[in-house]
Amino acid sequence: MSQLDLSLLGSFQVLKNGHPVLHFPYEKVKALLAYLMVEAHAVHHRNTLAALLWSDQTESSARSNLRKALSMLRKILDDRDPAHPLLLTTRNTIQVNANYNCTVDVAAFTAHLKATTTHSHSSTDLCLDCVEHLEQAIALYQNEFLSNFALSECDRFEDWLACTREQLHQQAIEVCTQLTTHFEHQRNWHRAKFYAKRQLKLEPWNEGAHQALMRALVMDGQRNAALIQYDRCRQILNAELEVEPEYATVALYEQIQNGYFSRMNRSPSNITLRSSVSVIKGSRILLK
Repeated sequence: MSQLDLSLLGSFQVLKNGHPVLHFPYEKVKALLAYLMVEAHAVHHRNTLAALLWSDQTESSARSNLRKALSMLRKILDDRDPAHPLLLTTRNTIQVNANYNCTVDVAAFTAHLKATTTHSHSSTDLCLDCVEHLEQAIALYQNEFLSNFALSECDRFEDWLACTREQLHQQAIEVCTQLTTHFEHQRNWHRAKFYAKRQLKLEPWNEGAHQALMRALVMDGQRNAALIQYDRCRQILNAELEVEPEYATVALYEQIQNGYFSRMNRSPSNITLRSSVSVIKGSRILLK
């Protein structure tokens, strides 16, 4: 039985029976495959798919181009087994065969996240199963969805691409935050550092991740590295957003600099400083 594997969290990659599929004739054939596989739960009308990728053409021309792209896709993927095809088609619809032996990293990523929603506990008290699912999910997230892929002349596809990309990005950020918080409370500074750094690769300007990394570094005995991380945070914020670090980040830096943070020797729940719990009153900034 044939096996198809798609990697879309990062650059577009396809494996057929373990071998790379490299020669796609043009980008819209890739786009058609990616869209069908990510939206594999749905039955797609041909007119909708044609408008998605050829909205600048008449309906008849768009449908003709869709037929050509579909034919090329089947040839490239060697989807010729009438008894067990990848794509189920009728005169008016196209859908992915749910019984076909294929994997899509986006679907696996989403499945790992869904598996954690059945457990009712806080991010600081994750069970081992949830931690495993979250770690497997973020391991799949190599980069943004279909990175460096674009069809600038296809507004509808670009809208779908941007929406899907942002949704998956935000989910990846949340996974990193949950894992970092969890490992901080477990006092596993090595893993806390790992996921804080992972989050900063996705969002270099994220101050919460910078704060978490500074805390993990100093608690792991790397005080100088924590101070250097603050300087890096300042440089990134200035370069990317033209702003200075928020009060919570500055306060954490000062605590680390004067050695007070290490002497507190408390759990992260007692020492975490966040801008969301700060209020400005007159010329003073108070922490609740």
